[in-house]
Amino acid sequence: MNVIQIKMGTIKVKYANKKQLSTLKKVLSALDFEFSEDEFKNPSPSGDKWFENPKNLELIKIGEQQFSEGKGIVLTEELQKELFG
Repeated sequence: MNVIQIKMGTIKVKYANKKQLSTLKKVLSALDFEFSEDEFKNPSPSGDKWFENPKNLELIKIGEQQFSEGKGIVLTEELQKELFG
């Protein structure tokens, strides 16, 4: 007996121009994919490209979660002086 396991997921695609977006939408529609458009907003006030990498954003979320669970410390000015002089 063959067992087929199907995993559903989401992909993010970065496009450079409206022509790429239009083509991608046509292909997805032709293949019967469900899709939606969400404009990416870089959370960095300076537009730092580091924040465009989903892996980096995931690291931030993990760190925030760990901190909320009490697994972090606040680097106060006093602690900074104690640790680094």
